[in-house]
Amino acid sequence: WPQALRMHRVIADLPLDSVVLETDAPDMAPAMHPNQRNSPEHLPNICQALAALMNISPQRLAEASTENACQLFDWPHTAQSV
Repeated sequence: WPQALRMHRVIADLPLDSVVLETDAPDMAPAMHPNQRNSPEHLPNICQALAALMNISPQRLAEASTENACQLFDWPHTAQSV
């Protein structure tokens, strides 16, 4: 959401260990696909947008999200999870 400047500032300041990527699919389409039905297939685009706001690579954000989700849900974590 390009107009959500306050949200952008909050995202930029989030500690990496508090982020878990998720989707509102199918209810709320992301800004980059406003006329499409939302789907988990959009998560890579969302990851890229959030990583840009956080000034890190999408790969690093995806890795952190996976680590955090594994800890949150007590899932085993392997290097192949990402």
